[in-house]
Amino acid sequence: MSDLTFGVLPGGSTPEEFLAGVRAAEALGYDSVWVGDHVLWPVFWPEPIVLLSAAAAVTERIHLGTGVLLAALRGPAPLAKQTATLQWMSGGRFRLGVGAGGEYPREFEASGVPLEARGARLDATLEALLALWSGETVSLHNAAIEVEAARLDLVPEPRIPVWVGGRSRAAQRRAARFGDAWMPFVITPEAFAEGWTHVRARAEASGRDPEAICPALQLWGQFDDDLAEALGTIAARIESTYRTPFDRFERYTVYGDASMWTARLQEYIDAGVRHFNFVFAGGDRLTQLTRIATEVIPALR
Repeated sequence: MSDLTFGVLPGGSTPEEFLAGVRAAEALGYDSVWVGDHVLWPVFWPEPIVLLSAAAAVTERIHLGTGVLLAALRGPAPLAKQTATLQWMSGGRFRLGVGAGGEYPREFEASGVPLEARGARLDATLEALLALWSGETVSLHNAAIEVEAARLDLVPEPRIPVWVGGRSRAAQRRAARFGDAWMPFVITPEAFAEGWTHVRARAEASGRDPEAICPALQLWGQFDDDLAEALGTIAARIESTYRTPFDRFERYTVYGDASMWTARLQEYIDAGVRHFNFVFAGGDRLTQLTRIATEVIPALR
C-alpha cells in the first residue's frame, strides 16, 4: 500500500546512540523519528523537544515527532513558542504528538496539575496552541490559559500537525476535534478498528473531514529470527516497564522474524492503520531498523 508510512522511536542511553539511530532511520527511508515524554519518571528519560532539536540538526528529510508529549504539564504559551521554534529550526518537519498520560501521578503533582483534571487541561492546552500558532491576536480564558490580546511572534510554517494519542473514548473525541492523526498505544487490531470508526464519526458530526485524520499506531516490538530470544527480550522489558505479566500484554505487541512481523502488522493494516511507530524493547536497534526496512516494509507495500 503506497499510503503506508513508518516511524521509529530510536531510543538510546547516550546522545551518540540516539543520534546514530536518527541518522540510520533517515538513511533507511523511514518517514519519521519520535521520542516519548515524562517530566518525572523512575528511570532515565530525557526531555523530548531538546532531543528533537538535536535530531533536526543532523537530518534533512525525516519528520520529527513527540510520541507523545504530556502537553498538559506545560504552560501553553511557552509550549507554543518552543514548538514553533522547533518547526522553524527543522524546516517544517515537526509533528506534535500529545497524550493525557497519568501512569505516574508524581509528575502531575510536581507540575501543579491535578491528575483528575489532565484531560480537560490537555483539551484547553490544544485550544490555546492552535490559537497562538495562528499568529492572530488571541484572547482566551480556559482551564490552561488566561490571556488577553496576545500574539505569538513566531508563526509555525507549515502549521504544526497534532497527533493525538490515547485509546480511550475521550482521546478519540480529542482526535476528532483537534487531531491531524489518531495514534493510540497498547491496543488490539479489533479495538483499533472500533476506535477508528468512532473517531471518523465524531469528526464528521462536528463538520471535519475524516479523511484529513491519519489513522496511526504506536507499537511495542522486537525483531529477531530467534523467537525465544525475541520473546524473552520483549517480555522482560514489558514486565519491568508496566509491572504486569507479559501474557496479559502480549496482544498489544509484535515480535519474531520478518514473516511474523509482516503477518502481525497486516492485522493492524486491515483494521485501518496507515502509519506505524515502532518502539523496540531492547537489543541492537540499528540492526532491527535495517531488517524491518529491508524485509518487512517492502512486503507490506
